[in-house]
Amino acid sequence: MKYRAIIFSLLISVLCMNLSCKKFLNVSPVGAMSGNNFWKTKQDVEQYANGIYTLLRSYTCGNGNTLLAMADYRCGSWVPNVTNGNEFVALLRGNKMNNLVASSNYAWWDDWGFGNMDQWMQLYRVVSGANNLIANVPGTDIADLTDADRRLYHAEAVFIRSLSYFIMVRHWGDIPYIADINDVGKNPRTNQVELFQKCINDLQGVLGDLPWTYADASKKGSRAMKGGALVLMMEMYMWMAGFDDANAMAYYQKVADLSHTLIEEGGNYYKLLPYDNYQVIFNGHSDESLFEISQSSKPGELFSFYATVGALTLMTPYKPSVSVTPLYYDQYYLHQLYDVDYNGSNADARASQWFENMFSTDGTFIFKKFANFNGGVSGNPTDAKIMFRYVDAFLLRAEALEKLGDYPGALEAINVVRKRAGATEFEGGKTVTNMAAGITLEDAIWWERERELMGESSFFYDLVRTKKIMSSLYTMNTINYEDFMSGAWTYPIDAAISTVNPNVSSNPYWN
Repeated sequence: MKYRAIIFSLLISVLCMNLSCKKFLNVSPVGAMSGNNFWKTKQDVEQYANGIYTLLRSYTCGNGNTLLAMADYRCGSWVPNVTNGNEFVALLRGNKMNNLVASSNYAWWDDWGFGNMDQWMQLYRVVSGANNLIANVPGTDIADLTDADRRLYHAEAVFIRSLSYFIMVRHWGDIPYIADINDVGKNPRTNQVELFQKCINDLQGVLGDLPWTYADASKKGSRAMKGGALVLMMEMYMWMAGFDDANAMAYYQKVADLSHTLIEEGGNYYKLLPYDNYQVIFNGHSDESLFEISQSSKPGELFSFYATVGALTLMTPYKPSVSVTPLYYDQYYLHQLYDVDYNGSNADARASQWFENMFSTDGTFIFKKFANFNGGVSGNPTDAKIMFRYVDAFLLRAEALEKLGDYPGALEAINVVRKRAGATEFEGGKTVTNMAAGITLEDAIWWERERELMGESSFFYDLVRTKKIMSSLYTMNTINYEDFMSGAWTYPIDAAISTVNPNVSSNPYWN
């Protein structure tokens, strides 16, 4: 048993090792990591699966990485009130990416975790680990592993691999697709729409093997579930619709169909929780969580300091010894979100529950959506990084149905979200008629999504996939059409990738 523990530790070391100069896509064979060598019991497989989830947390939120959090700031509305590193928020907000890249020698660069901004190899290690599980679980002789166990671990690995590709595509655009553990070729970049279709096909093949939820509360939300897979497919279809106009309507219909399944069947397992105790949602493992990256105060499980906006939007009494909030939210866009003309009501639990001094710019602004402190030693919130919530089923359904011209269906879906928040329900058709601004239903759904998901690392990606990044109605820092088409919405790729693998080149914008 001790020997297998040593082998497992070595495996995780292999997965986690810093490849230094090998910052390129060239995944080595993992024959030494095959199941026959170290998977002797179900516990061994469980430990390995947990290790892959740990890598995902490490490369997105831990060890100085802020891969997800950048989507809250880029072209966004968070404004730095205090410097000492927070000027990076201003660069991201202004979409001054070349200036940001040129700041790599600045003292705060590593603290912000920008070191993995051009490094996709980290997430390819997660993909490699998932591919190893997929390749070995079905045929490895493990006495106490049932057929149902094998199917579940296989399905979890497919979900993790697909989620990793989802994260990478939104960050870099076209990327190589690897689904074979022995694939060590110098793969070219796969078109993002084609890659997502491959992932969706993979997920559909294992959907029946994923549980709706877990009896073990510690696995709820933090391990792959059917609801998480369904909403991941919905998100992928919505992204595909933004980059494949010819088939957009078919993708919207897929989202509508998947959302129906998630709401009708998943509603037996998931629910929208009341906002009078919203901390339960973001603490993690709740009935609203479809997938999350968990955090706790245990060693190795605390996020990077800047992994969520919570570190920069709290002050005393929520965050001890902090007398000035480092960030505030741009007043113009707060008015767009919460003024009666645009929101239709002064009553909205998200405004009353999540903000204090919400229109302040003097350092007293507080955004307390993420304010759980479970014994954290860093003084930062210990909230989970929620990737998908049950509310996404209604938000994405409303957006898809509006595009399909089903305005009553879209209103019904979005009003579920508004009713939970205690806000006036929208009325009308293509245009919402009970607001003074006469806002279109499409825009009403957009602003509702921003109210609901503020600080949850979706904003910039939503700007990109909807092409609203080109309009000053939705962001003060737009990207023009020519730059957008050349990849200005992506991030740079380390030059060493192209040096070692000539089949991979940077997006034109970054050349």
